[in-house]
Amino acid sequence: MFESSLIFVCLVLPGLIWTPVYGEYYSSIDKMQLLGQVEGELVSATDDYLMKGQKQLDMLRSFVNRVKTEHAITRLQLEQHEEYLDQPLQAFRLIKRLVVDWAEVSELLAAHQAKDEYRTTVDEMIKYPGLPNQEELQGAVKGLERLQHVYNLTANELVDRVSNSIQADSSSLWKDCFEIGVQLYELAKYQGALEWLQLASSLLEDVDGENARRMAAEVYEYLALTYIALGQKERAVEVLKELLSWFSPTTPHPARYILDSLEYNMPKSPKESTESALFANFSRLCQGKRLPEPDSGSESLRCYLDFDRHPRFKLSPLKVEQVHLNPDINMYYDVLNDAQINAVIEQSDQFDSFRSMVVGNVVTDTRVSQQVWQNYTSYIIKSLANIVGAISGFDMQNAEEMQIANYGIGGQYAAHFDYFSKLPDRYILGGDRISTNMFYLSDVQQGGYTVFPKLNVFVKPVKGALVNWFNLHRSLAQDNRSLHAGCPVLEGSKRIGNIWIHSAHQEFRRPCSLNSNE
Repeated sequence: MFESSLIFVCLVLPGLIWTPVYGEYYSSIDKMQLLGQVEGELVSATDDYLMKGQKQLDMLRSFVNRVKTEHAITRLQLEQHEEYLDQPLQAFRLIKRLVVDWAEVSELLAAHQAKDEYRTTVDEMIKYPGLPNQEELQGAVKGLERLQHVYNLTANELVDRVSNSIQADSSSLWKDCFEIGVQLYELAKYQGALEWLQLASSLLEDVDGENARRMAAEVYEYLALTYIALGQKERAVEVLKELLSWFSPTTPHPARYILDSLEYNMPKSPKESTESALFANFSRLCQGKRLPEPDSGSESLRCYLDFDRHPRFKLSPLKVEQVHLNPDINMYYDVLNDAQINAVIEQSDQFDSFRSMVVGNVVTDTRVSQQVWQNYTSYIIKSLANIVGAISGFDMQNAEEMQIANYGIGGQYAAHFDYFSKLPDRYILGGDRISTNMFYLSDVQQGGYTVFPKLNVFVKPVKGALVNWFNLHRSLAQDNRSLHAGCPVLEGSKRIGNIWIHSAHQEFRRPCSLNSNE
């Protein structure tokens, strides 16, 4: 994890108090909301500066207009053979302006208190080391690239989403597309960079003004470099020649040196990565599409009300949906209400979230989210553990602390197992994770499904619901069919709460059978 993610931030500005946070904002929508507050303060400070500046300009304009009027009168009287400045008071006014008024104007412009206050405020905010940096920007861009890859979206489709929601025009959007293209180029994701740079070039065609050509030249430079990286020499030469046609033949330009070097040396293009069948199925399921399956004649899935699971469900039965049989994956609806969910989120907000890691405490792009751990001392977290115990029938004394996670831009958890490939020392006595119990603490507008690529199953997040499955066979052998993933969030915020139950002391709750693979 990069250094800024561990930097302590405590910044106090008018109207905004930052409590200590950790960086890496792109991996959590909660942290992104904090950045929204920061930008709101920048807007407020800028608006205040403009208002003070406008007052100052109005005062200066009024003064200059008065002086211009005096000079106009002077010219008129000279034309009429009258000496305007012969009048003692008028002569005094001229001297007074030069001695006093213009000195005050000079002092006002030199001091420029509003500008100094504004610069101090902005510098404190945008240059503070805990705010997003270049690595944050690349993390956000990788999130966008991930969304395109998983959901088969073009750059234009993503831009259309923004344009439709905020009515943005090409004069601002082209810059965003260009920056995404540049960052993807720096990340050596050349095919994606090409798409965004081409879109930036297209949007620039609608931009008027004397700077449009200069801006287009910068886009064309990166376009040419991207074509070179992809091994498309002819397209690179074509772009470079068009770029140079905008300048005089005697004007020095980096494009001339690039064009000359292509005659002698053409870099090798990178090998294209092949897409695995597992990823193809993962992507398909994330889009809510299943592979067709032959009718096996097995028991069909059903939805039903369960009154008998536990005494607490006698009056308010469980709403159960069977998602898959053998291994069993079940969805339980309306397990939590809004008040309970708000209490969980409020409880977790009391702690600083941190970037989610995989086994071995490693930060990787396979898991992009932020999380906190909650023990069962608080009433609300303990009540959720009781719900899981009542539904699963397991002994909850051997459950891990509850993990509460929030997914940011393109937030995901790539295909993985919840059981351990090598059981950590701290779980030797407790055993492996026999069961996963995931609460959905929010709805997700688009994306964010939980998918099981080997089972051809996807589960859509539904606020207040609980989905659970087994990670181990009854024999406690690891069940690799439990491979699952959290799809990237395309729109909205995904919040989940995980409780993992371990296998020790569960022998009478889920006894072994004669079939070791059951």
